[in-house]
Amino acid sequence: MNAPHQPPYQGAPYTTSPYLPASRSPRRRNVLGLVLGLVGGVIVLCLVLGAVLVLADGNDDKPATNSASPAATRAANPGGGYKQPTDRCALADPSLLGPRAGTGAGEPLEEKTKYTLNGCEYSLSAADGVQTLKVFANVDDDTAARYQESSDAYPKISGFNDEKVTGCGSQGFYSRRLSAGDKRIEAVLVCVEQNLYVEVRFNAGGTAPWDSDAMKTNMTALVKGVMAKTPKA
Repeated sequence: MNAPHQPPYQGAPYTTSPYLPASRSPRRRNVLGLVLGLVGGVIVLCLVLGAVLVLADGNDDKPATNSASPAATRAANPGGGYKQPTDRCALADPSLLGPRAGTGAGEPLEEKTKYTLNGCEYSLSAADGVQTLKVFANVDDDTAARYQESSDAYPKISGFNDEKVTGCGSQGFYSRRLSAGDKRIEAVLVCVEQNLYVEVRFNAGGTAPWDSDAMKTNMTALVKGVMAKTPKA
């Protein structure tokens, strides 16, 4: 806006234009304030963006707030891989033991040893005698120690012949003892997979010899079936 009209100056000639503001200092202050404001805004914006990036980067390494704690996860899923079965008598199929295997219902079974075993016991009625089948399936952090204890114990029992087994978990062994002209068999098969320990014991008599190799194959099939029915974590 032009300055108001001034009357003619009667003295010395003008040294400045009569149409310029009387002073430039307010405009300079306004420009300086605007520059400082812009600079300050940029600095604040940089600080805010930096804080957001730091928080975002840190959150990449943190679990979600609604995730279970590591301790709770281990308690629900010890060792990983499998969960405790709710009905162990629903895991085994005794008919997989072969044509000489009897039939019968199972009852829950618990054996208190150094490492407690939980499973199911079957009293099987066969054509040539009574048979006993015990199937244990445990899911916990003692799988490796339990397997080591069993694999050390059975070879020390007189008459048991220990053999390694493949095809049922990561490792396994089969141990058996034949007596009475091979008409009586005591067989044990143990297999482990991750945090799952499965042990099967079969005791039977009869009127004819038992085929130990065939029983090893049949018990391996039974254990594989137990592992397949045990719930995964």
